[in-house]
Amino acid sequence: MSIHRSNIIKLAALAIAMSAALPALADETAVTVTKGNHHYTYYRDHDIYFSPESKTYYWMDNGTWQSGVSLPSTYQSYISAGGVDIELDTMKPYERNDYVVAHYKSGGPATQETTTTEHSTSDNGATTTTTTTTKRKYVYYGDHDIYFAPESKTYYWMVNGTWQSGTVLPPEDQTYVRSGGVSIELDTDRPYEKHDWVIAHYKHHHEAEERHEDDK
Repeated sequence: MSIHRSNIIKLAALAIAMSAALPALADETAVTVTKGNHHYTYYRDHDIYFSPESKTYYWMDNGTWQSGVSLPSTYQSYISAGGVDIELDTMKPYERNDYVVAHYKSGGPATQETTTTEHSTSDNGATTTTTTTTKRKYVYYGDHDIYFAPESKTYYWMVNGTWQSGTVLPPEDQTYVRSGGVSIELDTDRPYEKHDWVIAHYKHHHEAEERHEDDK
């Protein structure tokens, strides 16, 4: 009788241990991806990431993710087009690669075309005019009015009242693009042409948010 009772106690203890372990296993396998404030350019044709904040590339080589400030020469041609601006909640974008592939791999192009139809009348009747505008993506750093174009990997910044551009920022400006970037779309290859509009819609809003955080 004592042996039978001992076996029952052992089985009950085992059942309790297994039930306690199940939630832990579930927590380890479930991954929740939220939209974060880390900006990346994702080149979906070859699963390459570029971080404009740290100026770092991430790519896979023989099944292992690699990173560096420059790509191997064999990969350089893969980032000439197809870049998509995305935001993730991690500083290691490859940790969310399955999520990115599912949501962006077969998504729209890096630039979006907006078609506007205008109606007007003439002596011969109604005339329809169709205008197609190409939207280009930028990361705007409102604290210091710096733009970054993920497609061309070009920065735009102002020096003594004159706009400059290049693939690398001056050393004194590089610390300004590590945080605070806002993803925007403009219908121009020269974002500074829309600078007044950007300031009105993004810079003041960003400053208001900062003041609100400081008041808390």
